[in-house]
Amino acid sequence: MEMQELGSHDESVIEHERNAKNMFCSLIKDFCDYTSAHGLGRIMAATHWVRKVLWIMLLLVAMTIMTIQVNVLYQKYQSRPLTTLVTVETASSLPFPVVTFCNFNALKNDSIQAAKEDGMDIFKNLFTSELAKNISSSQRRRRSNDPAPTLESLADQEGSSYDSDDDDDGNFSWDDDEEFQDPFKKDPTFLKNEQLAVLMAKEDLRLLSVIGHQFDDMVLSCTYRGVPCKNFSSVFWNKFWHYKYGNCFVFNSGKTKSGKDAPILKSNKPGPSHGLILELNIEQEEYLGQMSPEAGIKLDISPHGEMPFPLERGLSLAPGYATMIGMRKEVIKREDPFQSKRCLKEVTKDDTNLYTKHFGAVYSSTACRKSCLAYNQLRKCRCMQYQFPGSSKYGICSVTDKPTLKCLSNVQKMFKENNLNCTTSCPPPCREEGYKMSSSFALWPSEKYEPIYEKALQKEYKILFTKRGSSHRKNVCKLQVFYEELNLEVITERRSYEIEDFVSDIGGQLGLWIGFSVLTAAEFLELFMLIFHAVFKSCGAKKTQKSNHIHQDIVA
Repeated sequence: MEMQELGSHDESVIEHERNAKNMFCSLIKDFCDYTSAHGLGRIMAATHWVRKVLWIMLLLVAMTIMTIQVNVLYQKYQSRPLTTLVTVETASSLPFPVVTFCNFNALKNDSIQAAKEDGMDIFKNLFTSELAKNISSSQRRRRSNDPAPTLESLADQEGSSYDSDDDDDGNFSWDDDEEFQDPFKKDPTFLKNEQLAVLMAKEDLRLLSVIGHQFDDMVLSCTYRGVPCKNFSSVFWNKFWHYKYGNCFVFNSGKTKSGKDAPILKSNKPGPSHGLILELNIEQEEYLGQMSPEAGIKLDISPHGEMPFPLERGLSLAPGYATMIGMRKEVIKREDPFQSKRCLKEVTKDDTNLYTKHFGAVYSSTACRKSCLAYNQLRKCRCMQYQFPGSSKYGICSVTDKPTLKCLSNVQKMFKENNLNCTTSCPPPCREEGYKMSSSFALWPSEKYEPIYEKALQKEYKILFTKRGSSHRKNVCKLQVFYEELNLEVITERRSYEIEDFVSDIGGQLGLWIGFSVLTAAEFLELFMLIFHAVFKSCGAKKTQKSNHIHQDIVA
């Protein structure tokens, strides 16, 4: 009797498991029949094993390709690519930029002579044997028959080349940095100018400013939107000392000479008559030939607050010509998709920046990189090159000491390769303003206007154009800076592949290869819920049967 009951219990368990298995297979078969996913229905409907294997293989291939494509899309989304959008906005008025001009010649010859006569012996050092104290003996032998250099001779002489029998071109390697680090293999004129620059950098800037070209001497006429603007004591003008060009004069800087905020001028109409017009005298008769092989004006146009860099970014203006510079303002808005400081969101003043410390300039990537290079020179070579502001305070690097030049060369190489982290630590601002410029030229003054203009100059500036037979056409130039249109070109970076693009492309790949959609996902979800329900129901029934069997055993 007990054996019969045990056999009956086992049969009921087996029957239950068979029913559960049949229910699971039924759910899968029904799902394959009604699902919108491709391939599953064909697999279940195939009556021959060859067809069934073929559809299974096709489904696996499609799923493999789909997985690869989705992975490619994911990698694209993770890279967060950017696109550029250019829009043009019309403005009723635009702030006029900062206009900086400098003379190609840094120091006036007459001022140097006057300084010498007044007992200022420091200027004798600019043109005496101190320049040649580190020159090699071979160079001294070549110059042994020359008289000792003086202010006039050294300032006016042309640079001589090395004798052909002393050349060592056969052993020169352009890939060998050692050749460039040797000061005695450099062009004599280049080396002489470097030495002059070092000596100038060691002097008091206030004194150098006095013997440089002066605003009242250089600016013959200045109008902005028809209003005279020559008054240097007003808020229109400011100045700073440039290591190569001497006194540089800044128009509309937004700062007074004392450093206080000043109003920024605006333009409300395009065209030359609504911009800045300057007539300048370059005072070519005051040039020092050695220091200024070119004659003219260096011009830089920059946004407010930024440090002007006339040598690196400036335009050259020639005397005897009217130069017209039309501007279009542009704004660049950069995106930082990874929040990795690809661009600087907030532009502020950093006192560790040399150009902020000495000139009060706001952040710019150019100024930041230059400061970074200067501080690395100071840290590794114990000096700074003469072109950096404040270099005299930290120690100016020699241009004739070979170990120093080798150290500077190594620092420069590291800087170019970004091993100093200067490029990374000096990103561009996320919002940066700039100007697109187009220039045109005309002979000035014209043939008919020339005698009229000459008389006006002689009447108002008698001293300027009557000494040494100086020609006004060799000295004067005209500059017009204006907006071509009151349009603002906005260049905006934005992410070109957002989450919605990613989801859309995934949906396209799933639909293309396996016919998968959001509703198909709902069908799979429904299948999982049905299977879970069936398993839960089966486990409950099995537990009930087991309880009933135990109860029967107790009763028996």
